[in-house]
Amino acid sequence: MGISNKINLGFLVVGFVLVLASLVSIFEIGRIRRSVGDVISVNVENINISSQLLEVTDQNIFALLSQIGITPDSLLELESIYDDARFNRYLQATRTTLATKKEMALTDSIMFAYAAYMQILNEARSVWQENEYVQRREWYTQRLYPTYSRLRKYVQDLISLEQELLHQNTQLIQDGFYRSLMPGVIAVASSVLLLFLLSYFIRIYLILPLRQIRLGVKNTLLFKTKYQVKLPSDDELVELNESITKLCDEHNKL
Repeated sequence: MGISNKINLGFLVVGFVLVLASLVSIFEIGRIRRSVGDVISVNVENINISSQLLEVTDQNIFALLSQIGITPDSLLELESIYDDARFNRYLQATRTTLATKKEMALTDSIMFAYAAYMQILNEARSVWQENEYVQRREWYTQRLYPTYSRLRKYVQDLISLEQELLHQNTQLIQDGFYRSLMPGVIAVASSVLLLFLLSYFIRIYLILPLRQIRLGVKNTLLFKTKYQVKLPSDDELVELNESITKLCDEHNKL
């Protein structure tokens, strides 16, 4: 094989390794983006919806608490609470995006806790009409508030779960990013090694033979010595060396 072909082959091998590593990295990044990116979007959406569930729950309980001191003949304003469909709407939106059994179990717990909460909340109108402040406060603290606390705990647990899943999926993307970098790192290291070997090859099979030829020609011209440079390879330099040997022999005969 000729010198130029050997050098070209070395550069082709380096280029092939780099292109292959780039393709592997691009494929790995694309696979991670497709598999985990949508899941992260769902986790963020579920966190937002769960926060809205918590906000609606707090608004309803505080709206009732703000009216605990009204007189018995006053009208208890509960229409905004009973007609509030936001909680059910948010809950249904969350159930359509759940992926794990733990998420489904927590959502079921929230649904049952909300039903119990609304059932006790329906007692508010009669409690307000038939009782004074002390009895209302007792009903609020002993019956309604424990149910509200349980409902709120389930919603907070769902938020914590979604945050944990978000963290896990983000960690998967981070780990996948590092995995996608590994082919590139290996390719760069391999390319550096190949370039070092290519440089060594050029030095051994090109530069050193040229130096030997140059020294042999110099000795022949200066000291009329016989040109005796022998090259071990079988390429263009051997042909050049044979031609120089003939020229030096002709020179010595003059």
